[in-house]
Amino acid sequence: MTNDDGYQSANLQALYNAMKTEGHDVIVSAPAGEQSGKAASFNYFSPAPIGQDNRDSNVHFVDGTPMMALLYGLDVLAPERWGGNPDLVLSGINSGHNVGLINPTSGTVGATVTAVRRGVPAIALSGTHGSDRDGTSFSLAELVIPIIEALESKKPVLPEGYGLNINLPSLRKFAAESITYELTTASDYSANVPVFVTDMSPYSVPEYGINLPAEPGIVFTTYERSSAPEDDNANAEGRKVEEGAVTISLLDARYGATTYDFSAEKAQLMLRSRLSGLLSGSSMAWSK
Repeated sequence: MTNDDGYQSANLQALYNAMKTEGHDVIVSAPAGEQSGKAASFNYFSPAPIGQDNRDSNVHFVDGTPMMALLYGLDVLAPERWGGNPDLVLSGINSGHNVGLINPTSGTVGATVTAVRRGVPAIALSGTHGSDRDGTSFSLAELVIPIIEALESKKPVLPEGYGLNINLPSLRKFAAESITYELTTASDYSANVPVFVTDMSPYSVPEYGINLPAEPGIVFTTYERSSAPEDDNANAEGRKVEEGAVTISLLDARYGATTYDFSAEKAQLMLRSRLSGLLSGSSMAWSK
């Protein structure tokens, strides 16, 4: 397991404990602190201090980016523990949805893509912003477990060359028993569009403790206030998660540069079959 919020994140700790309770053998290798927005970046030929949680010898951290923490897990910790790669990498649960235009910048997604390209099945997991501080971490982790159980019933866990991008709805807005699982598309739609502005102060969000100076920088805004064209895909993960669904999207880690045995259509069919017991009746097929 890894993330981009740091190894002490309540969401990561909740999922780690839930996975152990289900009998999984889990190692955590996560950044030492907050590393959001780092995508799959890394620092090379530069020292990367490592450490271990003094309360749990299975929890490790790297003073570096999410990708660096992931590689520490794959290249050092996993071979020491299992003699090779893990069966699955879980990245998250992130505090903040990773959908649409935000995905390429996400450290949560970046670590997932890197794991898949290293030949390890991987899943990016994200909850709503603030979910690591509002007391819903344990309940979010419980939403993930049925997906893992469905996927682990057969091998390979995921089709070669693909990961999953999973977003979990706000449990402040929706009751857990009303939540559905839906297959969605990782389109460009997002409720929050990153833009560069010359004055960040009007974009402050005091209720989340975000108070910005009157300086240039990157902020998040709406499509109406940006130059990005809005994606009108009704099955976009960004729309569906705001409607109260656990959204499950295929994440193509290939960038179209490599030929795998699994076409996108074949990968979709496999995933639909594996998760058929979880999916709501209206989401048995992808929309284009």
